Amino acid sequence: MIGIFITARLGSTRLNQKHLIEIGGKPMIKWLIDRYSLGFEKEIKDQTIKLFITTSENKENYLFDTIFKETNIEIFHGSDSNIPLRHLECAKANNINYILSVDGDDILCSIEASKMILKKLLVVGNLVKTIGLPLGMNVMGYSTVYLEQSLMKIAYDRLETGWGKIFDEKDTITIEIKNSLNCENIRMTLDYKEDVLFFNHVISGIGNGINTISDKDLIENIIENNWNKANENLIDKYWENFNQQRIAEK
Repeated sequence: MIGIFITARLGSTRLNQKHLIEIGGKPMIKWLIDRYSLGFEKEIKDQTIKLFITTSENKENYLFDTIFKETNIEIFHGSDSNIPLRHLECAKANNINYILSVDGDDILCSIEASKMILKKLLVVGNLVKTIGLPLGMNVMGYSTVYLEQSLMKIAYDRLETGWGKIFDEKDTITIEIKNSLNCENIRMTLDYKEDVLFFNHVISGIGNGINTISDKDLIENIIENNWNKANENLIDKYWENFNQQRIAEK
């Protein structure tokens, strides 16, 4: 069984309850879930893939259970500050053998890259990731066995920012997605108010076609309409905060 784990929580200090901010009358995280529900519709129907929101046990996160009560997505509450441990808990509780890890902040994470990851992961077994797409579109997958082995080798209690560091680089299969588009200044992840403006431009501009649009067409639309101007000034700030938080977790 494959689990698509969308990692999210509602206690962000920079942008409170950011996953529930609405665009077009729909919470931000619902746009992400709808993309994966459509992208893997057959597999979900055949019960070879299950969709999860993997969140923490904090009381506020039980709002996800209410919002998604009548959908095909399951909500799992696990470790509060250790994301890979939360994934392992969810996998073991639901007999998941392979995990596709999707950050809930990455509202337009690549479905195409996700399919590449799963196809390769079922062959190589350990860890597969993509590079080459804009920040917020790349994706990573790994086996539950390899996740457990990797967690046994580390001594961190808190693993949130950059938690992929638990994995050994030599065990990683990297799929480079090459394109001729200028993607360096495109930021497709949700942390700040400017990011909300960016996603509003993109989703409102493309409409319901956002659920099935190809990566190439999506990126081209962003560039042609200059939608990336809304939050490109945050790129350096993001990485500065990212590195500071990684250091704080040591």
